[in-house]
Amino acid sequence: MLDVVIRGGTLVDGTGAPPRSGDLAIEDGRIVAIGGRITGKARRVIDADGALVTPGFVDVHSHYDGQATWDDTLDPSFSNGITTTVFGNCGVGFAPVRTTDQDRMVAVMEGVEAIPGIVLKEGVPFSWESFPEYMDFLDGRRFGVDVGVMIAHAPLRVYAMGERAVAHERATEAEVSLMADAVRGAMAAGAMGMSSGRVEEHFYGETFEKVPGTYAEHEELETLARAMGESGRGHFQVVARGTAGAGMQGFIGRDARIAEHRLFEMIARVSGRPVHYLLPQIDADPEDWRAMLAETAKANAAGLSIHAHIATRGMGMLTTLDGYHNFMLRPAYLEIAHLPRKERAAAMRDPARRAAILAQEDLPPGNGIDMITWGTARVMTERAPIAHLFHEDTDYEPDETIGAIAARTGKDPQEIVYDHLAAGDGDGVVPQMLLNYSNGNLDHVHEMLTHPNTLSSLGDGGAHVRLIADASLLPMHLSFWARDRKRGPKFSLESMVERITRRNARAFGMHDRGELTLGKRADVNVIDFDRLNVRLPTMRHDLPAGGARLCQETTGFVATLQNGVVTRERDADMGERPGRLIRAKV
Repeated sequence: MLDVVIRGGTLVDGTGAPPRSGDLAIEDGRIVAIGGRITGKARRVIDADGALVTPGFVDVHSHYDGQATWDDTLDPSFSNGITTTVFGNCGVGFAPVRTTDQDRMVAVMEGVEAIPGIVLKEGVPFSWESFPEYMDFLDGRRFGVDVGVMIAHAPLRVYAMGERAVAHERATEAEVSLMADAVRGAMAAGAMGMSSGRVEEHFYGETFEKVPGTYAEHEELETLARAMGESGRGHFQVVARGTAGAGMQGFIGRDARIAEHRLFEMIARVSGRPVHYLLPQIDADPEDWRAMLAETAKANAAGLSIHAHIATRGMGMLTTLDGYHNFMLRPAYLEIAHLPRKERAAAMRDPARRAAILAQEDLPPGNGIDMITWGTARVMTERAPIAHLFHEDTDYEPDETIGAIAARTGKDPQEIVYDHLAAGDGDGVVPQMLLNYSNGNLDHVHEMLTHPNTLSSLGDGGAHVRLIADASLLPMHLSFWARDRKRGPKFSLESMVERITRRNARAFGMHDRGELTLGKRADVNVIDFDRLNVRLPTMRHDLPAGGARLCQETTGFVATLQNGVVTRERDADMGERPGRLIRAKV
C-alpha cells in the first residue's frame, strides 16, 4: 500500500517543464509514481483538484545557527513552503567555539544578524566545541524542515587566533594550519561548505568592532578554500566588500568590486568547487550588479563555477511599532513605550501627544540608547520620503512613495508614517528599501531572474528578527513574479518554480530533492494558486527570554509534505517534525 497519493493536481515538477495534470504517489519518503491516474490504494489521499503540486522550496541562506538549537519548527521558513534550508552563512556562526569565546560569538551574531544577545544567551546551549560536535548536536534534533550547515570563518578565526583575530592581525602559518584542519574536519562531518564575510558594514559591540575575518589575507582564504576542496565537495559562500553599497569612506568603487570578483575566481580555482556571492542593487552604483554578473559569466565560460545570490524584491527594514520606527527615541513616545501595542497606538492618536512626538528630536546615544538603535531610527526618518506603505496587501513594487503622498496631500512625510503606524491596533508596516530598489521599481530584478548564473536567495529567516521578514521571498516568486506583477513583465509559473526548487538544490549539491521525479525525496507543496498570498508581517513574542521577531506567513498552502509526511495542512502546523540534519556527501 502506498503511503500518500496526491490526486488530480497540476504538476509543476521543478524541471522547468510545462505544467501537466496528474497524480503523485509517495512511499517511504520517496516519489514512486507521477502523472496520469494512480490506482493503487494509499493510507492517505490528498485532493489536489484545482491546485498546483510543486517540489518543496529550497532556501540556501537562512541564518538559523542559533534558532536551530532551541526551535523545532524553524519558522518563518516552515510557514512559507520551504522544506530545505542552509545556514552558517556570511562568515558568522557558533562553531568551533571555546567556552571563553561564547559571549563574543553571541555579540558578533547580534551585531551582524540583529538577533538580540539576550535571546541567544538563553537559547543557545553551547554544548559543543568543535564544528563536528555542533553538527552532532543538530543531528540529535528534529525539525519542520531539513537543514544543512556551513562552517563560518569568524568563529573559526577566533578559535585559532583568540584576541589576535579580533584585532584583525595576520594569521601565522600555524594558525592557518589549525583553521584548515578544522575545515577538513567539518567537511568530513558533512558540512555544506564554508562561508566568509568581508563587508565592512558588518560590525558588533558598543565600539563597532569589525567581524573577525573581514580583513583576512587572501592567502588565508586560499588555504581554507583549498582545504574545503580536498573533500571533493563543498561550496564557498562570501559576502564581498562593497555588497552593502558603502565602505568606510563611501562606495568602494567599480574597480574594487571587480577586484573582489577576482577573489571569487581564485577561491573557485584553488578549491575546484562552486563559489556563491551576494549581489543586491546598490544606490551608490545602480549598475554595479550588471558589471559583476558580466564578470561571473566570463569566469564560468572559462570553466569556473560562480553563482550570484539575488533577492527578488527590495531589501531593507520594516518600520513597525513593536520593532524599530522613526519615533522610538522621542521623549513623548518613550513615556508610553511600555504599553501594549493597541494601547500605545491609541495613546499616539491623542492630538497633544501626536503633536509633541512629531515636534521632538531623538534622544542621543547613551543612558541605555545604543548606537545601532539610534542610527536605525535616524535612517528610517531620513528615508521616509522614499519609503512606502503596506495597507491590506504587501505591494513590493508600489506606484506611490510616501514622498509622493506628501506632495499630493500637503502633509509632511513624518506625519504620514506616524498616522499609518498609530492607526487601528498599531499593526501598520512601512517598508524601507535600502538595497535592490534604486530605480523605484523591480525591472532590474526581472533582468537578474533571466540570468543563468543567479540564484534566488537571501531569505534570512533566522536573522534581523525585528527588522525584516524575507523568508517569504520564495513563495513571492509565484504570487508576484508569475501572477500579480503590474508594472512590468512576469515569468512563467514553471520557470519560477524551477528557480526556487531544483536550481537551488542542485547549486548546493542536493541532487536528491528539488524536483518531482521518480526516486526523489517526497518534499512537496500543494498550493491553491488563487489563494497564494504573502501576508502582512506580524510581530511574535516567542523567542527565548521573551524576544520578539517579525514573521510573514504565506497563505494558500493546501499541504506541505516533508519526506512524505504532512507537516502543514490548510496553512496550519500539523505538529510533525520529520526534518533532519543533512550531512553532505557530494
